[in-house]
Amino acid sequence: MPLDFQEHTFGRNKQSGAPIGGNHEFDPPDFAAREDDGDPIIPESAHIRLAAAESNDGARILRRSYSYNDGSSFIADRWPPWRQGVQYDAGLFFICYQRDPRTGFIKIFDKLAKFDMLNQFVTHTGGGLFACPGGMAEGEFIGQRLFEP
Repeated sequence: MPLDFQEHTFGRNKQSGAPIGGNHEFDPPDFAAREDDGDPIIPESAHIRLAAAESNDGARILRRSYSYNDGSSFIADRWPPWRQGVQYDAGLFFICYQRDPRTGFIKIFDKLAKFDMLNQFVTHTGGGLFACPGGMAEGEFIGQRLFEP
């Protein structure tokens, strides 16, 4: 894909990681900035815009992704139509934490699923939801507050 298409898909400069219109990776994105023709500098369909708290009524998650690459392997069918080729095993693990998935991840993901330009490059293969109990005070048992009103 052309570089400008990649950058508009993510809403970030590929070289520096800065939001489009910014200079450094951790600069806050300026979602109000406009091109001369009035279009937003960071496109409406950019991943960074759609995932931002400003676009999701303040919904926030603590998130981290990890890419992996287990290389490639040669595959060959043992029956007709006798296909053969190379299977590439690479992807991204996405992990996020929040108090309530309904007001965090699900709220954000609903918007991403409908309009994110990144969707054309993603194949979702699995997921899970786990409750992680908070710390415990003296006299409490692990996860006690999960069971109390």
